[in-house]
Amino acid sequence: MDTLSGNTGYWLQQAANATFLASIYAVLATAYALLQGITNRIVLSFGDIATIGAFAAVSVSVWGFLGGREGLLALLPAVIAAMVASAVVGRLAHGLVFKPILAASGQAVMIASIGLSIVLQEIMRLQSGGRDLWLPPFFGSSLPVLDGVFPVQLGYTALAMATLSVLALGGLQLLIRLTRAGRLWRAVSENPRLAALSGVNTDTVFRWSFIGAGGFAGIAGASIAANYGGVSFVMGLVLGFKAMFAAII
Repeated sequence: MDTLSGNTGYWLQQAANATFLASIYAVLATAYALLQGITNRIVLSFGDIATIGAFAAVSVSVWGFLGGREGLLALLPAVIAAMVASAVVGRLAHGLVFKPILAASGQAVMIASIGLSIVLQEIMRLQSGGRDLWLPPFFGSSLPVLDGVFPVQLGYTALAMATLSVLALGGLQLLIRLTRAGRLWRAVSENPRLAALSGVNTDTVFRWSFIGAGGFAGIAGASIAANYGGVSFVMGLVLGFKAMFAAII
């Protein structure tokens, strides 16, 4: 194993930590961009949708830990639960909140998204009793990369979630570029009226965009819950703004 100076090891460790954070916000920004690109509207609910996913991940993780599971056997079901929970919220948000106002002018969609965030926060506050929820680590050790005065290590949880994020983003890129669903999404994002006149069922495209965006938000929520070991019902607002800034950049 190579040996590093303390200064070099410190900055390499910080770079690894930054890469993990980037994987979280890249996925969340992608969820935001999936809808902003097709609706041309600002939807500020994704931080709270991700938090719903984080709460689902915590619940399933606790169930796994109590059943004697650890590592990937506990982490993967938690990620799946987070994706499903957030995708369901995305589907309900489309049908109950956004579908009737997507064609409206002005800031109706953004205002409705703020209202949705408040509702989701209140649901999570009641469910958690206003307390933060905490988790034990999924893995009991980390991967040593380089030794030295300041050794560089990668947490197995962070490594697993960053890998999943890269795979999810790569899969979405292939989906958008190579499949019929991707062509329909691109058509509706460029001109929804012309796409509808060409026979595209724009409502279906919008619905599945909300579901897919919710699923990506769930991955981000699961990453936060798994790596930080806890969630709070109030963290969605900051996550949502960071996702919006990342998507704009």
